[in-house]
Amino acid sequence: MKDIFEIGIVAGVHGVKGDIKVYPYSNDLENLTRQKYFLINGEKRDVLSVRVQGKFLILHLKGIESRNEAEAMKKTVLYLPKESATPLAEGEYYMEDLIGCEVYENLIHLGKIDDIIETGANDVYSVINDNGTEILIPAIKTVVMNIDIDSKRIKVKLPEGLVDDEYI
Repeated sequence: MKDIFEIGIVAGVHGVKGDIKVYPYSNDLENLTRQKYFLINGEKRDVLSVRVQGKFLILHLKGIESRNEAEAMKKTVLYLPKESATPLAEGEYYMEDLIGCEVYENLIHLGKIDDIIETGANDVYSVINDNGTEILIPAIKTVVMNIDIDSKRIKVKLPEGLVDDEYI
């Protein structure tokens, strides 16, 4: 497990006073608006103001006082220490912790989680096998039987017909 999360990327600038427009990777914008600082290029940057504008965060960070300074931040990734993230309920996991987990059905290795697709109803794990073939596994209780983050191992019971025999 990592100690910091990538939380977004600077997509552009807003105005002339150094505000940056951040595209967040999280749907939890409320938590992001409560943060006192973010880590940028390994440096702690205090948040002077923050607001939500559509799907973006508009941040004014200490030390960025002009449009030119904000322009220089484009495509920079913002990070947040894990202890500042919203605490998870039992049975919930951070996406970053699930990416890279090995997925098994019984003793059959299905592959590694490469991506997580948020559909609204439930997440879907994109699992890539050793041949580079993708299988999409719904992240629901009847399919995901056990998640062990420490050993990076997930046990699943696939619905009949989800995977062709040649996948395995």
